[in-house]
Amino acid sequence: MEENKTLKEELVEKAKELAENDEISNKYQALSDLKKRWKRTLSEDESLFDKELADKFDEYVSVIEKKANELSGNVEEIKNKIIEQAKELAESENYKKATEKMNELFEQFKQAGRSNSKEADDNLWEQFKAAKDNFYERKADYYAQLKDRFAANKESKEKLVEQAKEVLNIENFSEATKKMNSLMDEWKKLGNAGKEFNDSLWASFSGARQEFFKKRSAYFEEMKGEYAKRAEAKKELIAKAKHCLAMSEFTAEEVAEIKNIRNEWKAVGFAGKDNEDALWEEFNGIVNKYFENYKVYGK
Repeated sequence: MEENKTLKEELVEKAKELAENDEISNKYQALSDLKKRWKRTLSEDESLFDKELADKFDEYVSVIEKKANELSGNVEEIKNKIIEQAKELAESENYKKATEKMNELFEQFKQAGRSNSKEADDNLWEQFKAAKDNFYERKADYYAQLKDRFAANKESKEKLVEQAKEVLNIENFSEATKKMNSLMDEWKKLGNAGKEFNDSLWASFSGARQEFFKKRSAYFEEMKGEYAKRAEAKKELIAKAKHCLAMSEFTAEEVAEIKNIRNEWKAVGFAGKDNEDALWEEFNGIVNKYFENYKVYGK
């Protein structure tokens, strides 16, 4: 009997705690458990002390029920707001951020507790679940399509890598440069090939480009020296042509020499865009002047 009183006192204390606690979300379940445990303590020979405990217990139960009813309305309101947020979130295309937020809403929905209506709780859950399922279905579709795009981009980038390597064999650097720049434009238009392949593909493509431009730089550096030699050779030919013009004896040997100088000019080759036009203009003017004079004085 003493043990029974202790249990009743314990239940009254728990009822008091529950009545005073506004943070407990699932008050209906807690209250139901208390009532069941209290019922198991009842006996026919109730004492005055038992009556006092029963009155206190009933008093706390009334407070709990009132708060639970208030909470029930709040639960439905809270869950409806969560459902609206979940529906909006289901349309988001920022799947990483939206997934984190959806998980937060799920936790909030669970923590909101239950109302006093199972039917209402079930309906609210179905609405939330529908929004959540819709989001994850869209997310799954998106990543399935993304996987296909990654595969297509991977294949396209692999082809560009091979083409970039082939450009290294083109001897015409003007043509090769246009081709390499065109490949770069195509590369920029392609999307991601997936983190597993994207960096390595870029390393291969970029490596081919760097090798090409290094090769081109070496070629132009070599040609710069060659152009300088050719320019010097053409300056020497200009000097010879000037000598012939200054002499203007118009002998067969002199005419042959000026013609030979002109042939040597052609054989020297291009002297670079910075020098060629000016050198040619000077040389051609001298040669033309010689033959104009030849027509007048040489016959």
